[in-house]
Amino acid sequence: MLLRSIRRPLSMLAVCGLLLPAALLVGQTVTIKQLDTEEEGLQLVNQLEDVAREVHYHASWLNGHVRSTSISKWTHAHHLTQIKELVNDGLRPALQRLTEIQKDLPSWHRDTVDQILAWAKSLAADTNSAILNHNDTKSMPMPLNEEYKGLVDGINKHAEALVKTCDAAGDYAVAQRQALEAGLKVPRH
Repeated sequence: MLLRSIRRPLSMLAVCGLLLPAALLVGQTVTIKQLDTEEEGLQLVNQLEDVAREVHYHASWLNGHVRSTSISKWTHAHHLTQIKELVNDGLRPALQRLTEIQKDLPSWHRDTVDQILAWAKSLAADTNSAILNHNDTKSMPMPLNEEYKGLVDGINKHAEALVKTCDAAGDYAVAQRQALEAGLKVPRH
């Protein structure tokens, strides 16, 4: 009977410990709204990483084939269109929401958002320039178009940097949460 009466409070404590945010257990004052905002920020960064990986796939393909004479201009246009759609329909909405909640995120996350925005803006600018260049130089073979090759290389590098930045931010957020759950004091801001 005594064992049963001890188990129940211990199991309730364990359940409560799992349900309460880890930051509250280690004595930090964090509101549920702040935790929800941080979780939303992490979800948005993960979404951005997924889209950036798709962009990187297309950009890497273009970069690898930009010197080939056997690849049609239509194929280049197709990959550029895919990148444009991913930037407009995948990156832009997530970036807009991330900038809306940026002020409510921890300082490390705000800085990361600034880096992500910089990479995304460079990616969008190079994509737009590559599309314009592609459209303006329809008669020039791609292997001879040095400007286009440079723009495609830029798209590829910006997409890769965006993937790495988002991946690192996600890993950092997970590690920080694990440290808090383990009872370590981790600076939040």
